[in-house]
Amino acid sequence: MKVPYEWLKEYVKTDRSPDEVAESFTYLGLLLDKPIEKYISGSYETDILDLEHRMDRSDWLSILGCARDLAAFDSNKLLYPELQTEKPIKPAKNQIVDIQVLCPDIVNRFTTVVFRNVKVKDSPDWLKNRLEAYGIPSINNIVDITNYVMVELGQPMHAQDLTKMEAQEIVIRKAKAGESVTTLLGETVEVVPDAFVLTQNDKPTVIGGIVGGIKTGVDKSTTNIILDAGNYNQNTVRKVSRLLKIQNETVIRYDKFLHPNLTEIAIKRAARLILDLAGGDYYENIDWYPEKHAEKEMKIRYERVKKVSGMDIDTKRVEDILNKLGYEIILADEEGFYVKVPYFRTDVEVEDDIVSDVLRIGNYQNIPITSISETPPKEITPPIYKFEDELKDICVKLGLHEHITEPLVKRGESNPNQIMLENALSSEQNALRTTLYETLAPVLNIYTKHKISDIGVFEIGKFYTKETHNKSEKYNEIRVLEVVYKNSTNDPKIISQRVKTYLSTILYELGISGFVQSKSNENTEILFNKDLIGYLKYDSLTLFTEKLLKYKRQNDRVLSDFRNYKTEDLSLSIKKHRPIGPIIDKITNMDTDILGIELAETYIGDNVEKGEKGILLRVTHNSQKFDKLRDKIKTVLQEEFDIEFR
Repeated sequence: MKVPYEWLKEYVKTDRSPDEVAESFTYLGLLLDKPIEKYISGSYETDILDLEHRMDRSDWLSILGCARDLAAFDSNKLLYPELQTEKPIKPAKNQIVDIQVLCPDIVNRFTTVVFRNVKVKDSPDWLKNRLEAYGIPSINNIVDITNYVMVELGQPMHAQDLTKMEAQEIVIRKAKAGESVTTLLGETVEVVPDAFVLTQNDKPTVIGGIVGGIKTGVDKSTTNIILDAGNYNQNTVRKVSRLLKIQNETVIRYDKFLHPNLTEIAIKRAARLILDLAGGDYYENIDWYPEKHAEKEMKIRYERVKKVSGMDIDTKRVEDILNKLGYEIILADEEGFYVKVPYFRTDVEVEDDIVSDVLRIGNYQNIPITSISETPPKEITPPIYKFEDELKDICVKLGLHEHITEPLVKRGESNPNQIMLENALSSEQNALRTTLYETLAPVLNIYTKHKISDIGVFEIGKFYTKETHNKSEKYNEIRVLEVVYKNSTNDPKIISQRVKTYLSTILYELGISGFVQSKSNENTEILFNKDLIGYLKYDSLTLFTEKLLKYKRQNDRVLSDFRNYKTEDLSLSIKKHRPIGPIIDKITNMDTDILGIELAETYIGDNVEKGEKGILLRVTHNSQKFDKLRDKIKTVLQEEFDIEFR
């Protein structure tokens, strides 16, 4: 959220510098995403605070919302923008623009008013400057006001030219296949069936919640407009925007859960600005709101505040913070406060949400650091997590490299058991993986790129499937260990033997002996006590970790050889485009005391000559005289690769 400092001071008067204000925002949870920038246009100048928040706070996508928390934190007064308080003119019957909603599952509220005899012109400088400092170009006074109110209050709005409408109506319905809308930028967007549209004479003019069309756009010839503010199902807007690949200021706000009350407030704010800057007559119109949103009432207890913070916060201080944040105190008793949650705090769901507000405004920095006075809590880590850590150690000892891959994949062509995402970020990641192999195997290409021919990787994670029974669906999360091995110089038979060695060693380390391999279709089933514990392919193996935990036994062994393994780092400087794999292979085969080599780091920059890169190799060995071994490595690398040690 970009916050122009001069605009922010419209709602909270402060003499503090932009840097000091940014520090307060950081304490509140609004992190400064990049260094403060200066915006200058003519005589107008302001600092821009680019804030990032990682909470589900829709009100933080408005400058007023950010100002509200800042005012409470700094004990300042919040100054609200001026709304239109005078009631609009009642229209004649033939002046009403009819509103019909044919998709009530998507539209929660649709508030409209009409302005006649307005004068559309350039916006005044103060309005232009604030919008452009935020990053929105100025169009004309009407369009600018809708954008201004959206940034100010967080509610997207839209104005249409009444004289360009083919009918005195707005019908909101789901889109039909093949329909399209030409946007104000002149781009033609073909809508998708999941979208909803605003129409006249059954012709789409607006893609609901996403972008307006040029057909009814406001320009300097406009005299009569209808202004609307809608509240929609956020999942629908998010899904459609991803499908259409449209991400704009409107979509960013509709991605969050906006309260229906906000449409009415935004209309009144915009009406005040339109009457001031464009004149004209202000008429009421239909406010489609069939089911009013219930107000949320909750209780915050002093005991809970103390338990979470470890402090006895004065009850008057708690009350003051709640009032400043917009909570309405209904009743106060010896336990705490019954409060009405403000409409703009759609993220508040449980008591601790309110407690965190009290602690944020009270400043987390004031929570004292004290020693624990009670017994540490009982260990509650599930056994499967500890077991999977043990599996990781076994795989690392086998020389396998661990990776964690993204579980989102592209939908398979013919996989009825695959789980699809309702609101995918992209068409390339619109489903969940059904095996770990499909996301882990591509990792091997990275090693191939670096000329490393012999490599094994592993991942402990989940894959996901669904089952359909009698029209009901059951979703499954399966925990597995996946191992994939590749050697570009060996044939599949040798690769298969290495994978079987991995399997035998892993099961031996777990005390699982007597397992059976049974050929089934393309894979080989791994059975223990007639129970399926995994699958084996020529280049990979899959083991179900919960089954392994079930059958794990203590492996009785006699330790006859004590070895003291050590690690040493070698820092080398090589040509920037030289492959690293041959260097690692050379060192690995140089001496029997060398047990393994890992590429710990590559770096380019200070202290590295142009055209070269630094690499850090971590050597595991059991040599008692590594200095001699180091000299041997140094000599060989200088002679064969012309490599300098650092």
